[in-house]
Amino acid sequence: MSNIFSHAPDPDYVPVEASSRGKVIVVLGVSAEHAFDGFTDGVHLWWPVETMSVFGIGAHIAFLEDHLVEESDDGEESVLANVVDWDASSALGLEWTVGSHAFAPLNVEITFEAVESNSCRVSVEFDRVSTDEEQISREFVCDWSLILASYTRFMGGALSLD
Repeated sequence: MSNIFSHAPDPDYVPVEASSRGKVIVVLGVSAEHAFDGFTDGVHLWWPVETMSVFGIGAHIAFLEDHLVEESDDGEESVLANVVDWDASSALGLEWTVGSHAFAPLNVEITFEAVESNSCRVSVEFDRVSTDEEQISREFVCDWSLILASYTRFMGGALSLD
């Protein structure tokens, strides 16, 4: 874990393929346990609130009880997701709801799989929102490629697997 808070270069942004489900994957040079802890316990340190939040810069993201919650500077809260699966060190399942917004919950599955003794593969698989641009403009849309890139940088950068 010596590479946490490193100044690793920003990983390349890789757009997800067009489908009803999206998937982004990264391999990190930490154990699955540390990757899970960094994702969950450290979410407030790496989540890109400037672009991926309801309240913007100054917001605080945290896992509280069975929810992923965002809190504004002035204490207003928004539930971003319900936690539907929490298997420490291996899996996290979210039902993305974003408070009272009027769209169906989206399923997000994050897995942490050991690759070697001190590296792991982190996969984020998620339902996609409508491709209708007018509908998207009314919804809080999560760009999981951007979110995973921010998390990856926090964890010290992706491993290069040749």
